Amino acid sequence: MKMDWIKDIDYNKFLDGDLKLLVNTIGIDKFIELYSHFAKTAIYFSEKPLMEMKQEYIRKYFGFKNEKELARMLGVSERLVYKIGSQKVTINNQQDLFND
Repeated sequence: MKMDWIKDIDYNKFLDGDLKLLVNTIGIDKFIELYSHFAKTAIYFSEKPLMEMKQEYIRKYFGFKNEKELARMLGVSERLVYKIGSQKVTINNQQDLFND
């Protein structure tokens, strides 16, 4: 559905809450694109995929980047960084047993 007409009016006076925040964050063009695609649909951003990505990043860079830096950068505790990183070390050591 073509919705470019929205740009021809003062759309800001009709937006509040999350919609206003969304337009301020991504701009009116991307808002129209998202609204056209997801109209009348509730969108929920689950934390699970993001946490899985953080864990993957920790596994990839544990031992190469400072643990404090990883924790700060990803918004997680140092304890979590060590926990995930030590699992990586254990898995790598176990794989080495089978490669010998």
